[in-house]
This record gives sequence, structure tokens and C-alpha cells, in this order.
Amino acid sequence: MKNYKDFIQDSVISRLERLMGNKEAEAVNLWEKYGSQSDSFRKEPAYKSMLHEMMVPYYEMYLNGDTRLCCAGCKLESIGREMAHAIADDDQFGSWASEQDLIVAAEGWGDNMKHFEGEQKRIYRFFRVLEELLKNNCQQDWLRLSEELKEMLFKSEVCYDYKTDEVLCVLHAFTMIMQQEWTKEKKLEVFNLLHQHWLFLKHYYSVMTRHIIGVKWTKFSDVAKTVLESSAAFKPHMHIFYCGLLDCVDELHLDRRHQREIDKIIAQMLEELNRVKEHSKILYELCDTLFPEDFQRLLREHRPKSYKEVEDESQQKDELIKQIRQQNQHLTSELEKAKDVLQQMVLSSIPIEEIDAELMKYPPATAFDLLRELNNSVVLSMLEVWREHYPGLLEKYRNRLFEPIDEQRDLTAAMKKVAERPTFGTYYGKGSVHDDKRRQLTVGEIEKKYQQLKRMSNE
Repeated sequence: MKNYKDFIQDSVISRLERLMGNKEAEAVNLWEKYGSQSDSFRKEPAYKSMLHEMMVPYYEMYLNGDTRLCCAGCKLESIGREMAHAIADDDQFGSWASEQDLIVAAEGWGDNMKHFEGEQKRIYRFFRVLEELLKNNCQQDWLRLSEELKEMLFKSEVCYDYKTDEVLCVLHAFTMIMQQEWTKEKKLEVFNLLHQHWLFLKHYYSVMTRHIIGVKWTKFSDVAKTVLESSAAFKPHMHIFYCGLLDCVDELHLDRRHQREIDKIIAQMLEELNRVKEHSKILYELCDTLFPEDFQRLLREHRPKSYKEVEDESQQKDELIKQIRQQNQHLTSELEKAKDVLQQMVLSSIPIEEIDAELMKYPPATAFDLLRELNNSVVLSMLEVWREHYPGLLEKYRNRLFEPIDEQRDLTAAMKKVAERPTFGTYYGKGSVHDDKRRQLTVGEIEKKYQQLKRMSNE
């Protein structure tokens, strides 16, 4: 056990202490002192247990952003690597982390960032901490934790400060990812997406929480302007921010000058979005995970169409018009053929009953038009048999066409007549003679036929 403790002290603890600025921590040549035992130590359960026991104080400092360990400058990156190596050898880190208060940890990192305000990348050190929790199966009540964070972030005008609020938003995002029924690999993939696009997503969090996080701006017009004038990396996702901004702008209660500023930026943003060839969907799954109650609704209500979508819709309309024209041409051609066949039947002295039966196969309007087209034929108009039967056929197909319309009109008139009949009922009113204040209600002259009834009494 003593060898394990000495090895941990020399290989892990002393390195961390030197990175923390402890000049008394001695550097040891591990190969000279321990030789090939170094690798065998790490595989022993007793070593892992001793490592966990000795590392707990440093885990607490790392998790909570303690400035003694999470110091400024390039040393923090080296500390992160040393901590990752130690955690990889410690099979108890996940169960230990499951019992820690992560909101307190986030608040500690917020204080850390206030000490080193000029270091913009410090928030990504907190991402490294959360990544270790994910990889090592940290288990907490993620739903309860996310609800508590929502209460802190979404329902208060001001929580802490823009630095601490940013860390709390990162933790909120982490809890929402951890609630999903995904594999660890899938969660890590989505979390890395959050990490890669956090610079954009913190602006989106600002509009979703209705207060500015992660940046010093005090006006939402400055936040929107930053997104509008941002690097090309923001452009494919700008429509996500635009939807959130439109949804929250009425809740910001801006004065007239600030409202004009943000209206102008919104108009400029819409112009820019209309020029975007295609809106990226890479963040859709992540944003839907972060804001399951709002994200899809915002897209439906506010998302402007990209240039490609407008172009595709135009092409679809042109294609539909083309199809309709082709269909009309086909129908016209078929009707011409039908008319020619019917004309040949008449000229061939086929009985008029068979011609009538053929016409009955067509819809009423089509049959009526075909009949009139046939009568326009000079050849048919010279046939006595056609002149004899045409008026009867025309009357038959006119009735077939217009009878349903007439029946519907008569039904509507009858229903209207019933609705306009006088109605009878009871109502309560002044001057009634019943104890329950009721008298007969009549309409029109019929009222004269009814007399009020007085209640009989024993008097």
C-alpha cells in the first residue's frame, strides 16, 4: 500500500501541485524510482481505491472551479489533461460525482471566470469537466436539476451576472442532453455539438431566457447585431436566433428608441436570411432537446424561407402548371375523339337510344357540352333524324345537369323558411304574475291569442 501511495504522490499529486504553483512539490523520475512497476500499479484494485481517496480534494477543486487548481493561462489546459488521466484510472469517480451538487459547481466556475474575465475560452474548461461526468456515467436526477435551473434562468429577470448565467445555461443544456434515452456515444456526440457551437448558442439562450447571458451587452439590439454581423460560422444557423428573437421581442418591453433599433436589425436579418442558399439543420436535434416545448413551434411560426426553398417552390409551381396544361390538353384531345365517335354513330344510323346510352357514361356537364358540340356540326344539322331527337336529348341532359342544383336551392329555401317561423318559449320578466316570475313568450300577432294565467290560491 505504501508503494501505491508514494507512486500516486509522485506521478499525480506532485504534478498537479507544481502546476498550481507549489514550488516545494518535487519532480521525480518515475522510471528510475519505480521502473516497470508503473504500469502494473494502475491495474490493481487497491491502487484505484487509494488513487480515489487521495484525489477527492483535487476532484472537488476541479469540479467547483476553485482558482487554486483552475488557475489562469496555459496551465489550465495541462491541469485538464492530468485530471483526465487520473479520472481514467479511477473507477469510483462517476459514483462520487453522482453525489455532488452541480449547481454549486457551476456557480463556482462562474466566480472563477469573473476572476479571469479577459480569458474568453475559460467557459470551455467547464465543458471539459462536464465531459468527464458524461464519460464516467455520472447519475443524477437530471429532470429535477433541469427544472431547478429553468426556475433560476427562465423565470427571473436577473439571476447572477452574465458570466455565471452562462455557466448555468451550459449546465442546463447538459442536463437536457443527459435526460435523453440515447446511448452514451450519442449523448457525447450531441454534447460535442453543443461545445463546438456554444459561441452561437449562448446568443440563442439569451433570447430564450429573455435576458442576456455570456456577453457584456446590456441591449438586445447589440446581441442581435452581433449575430447579424458575425462570422460565416453563424450564418447557416441565424434563422434559429431570428425565430427566438421574434418570439421574445414583445416581452422585452423596450422603449421607443430601442424598439426602432431592434426592428431595423430584424429587417436586416430577414434580408440576409432571404439570401441564404439553405438553412442548416445540424443544430435542430440539439435545440429541440434544449427547448422541447418551444423550438419546433418557433420554426413553424417564424422561420423565413431560404433562397433555395423559394426557388424549389417556384419550380414546383411551374411543374404543377405544366402538368395541369398537359392534363387539359389530354382531356381536350379525348373529348374531341369522343365527339368524333358520337358523330360517326349518328351518321351510321345507329339508333338514338344507343347514342343516348353512350352519353350517359359521361359526367352531366361533359355530356351536355358534347351534345351541344355535336349540334354545331353542319353535317348533323342536315339530318332529319338528328333534328327530330336533338331537342329532347338537350332537355334531358340539361335537367340532368341542373336538377341537383335546383334541389339544393329548394332545400336551402325550405330550411330558411322553417328557421323564420314564430317560436314559443318562456322567459322571466317584469310584471309577471307567477311566483317563479314566468310568463308566456309569443311572437307577432299570435301573442294576442294567449292570456296570462293567474295562480289559483285558497283565498
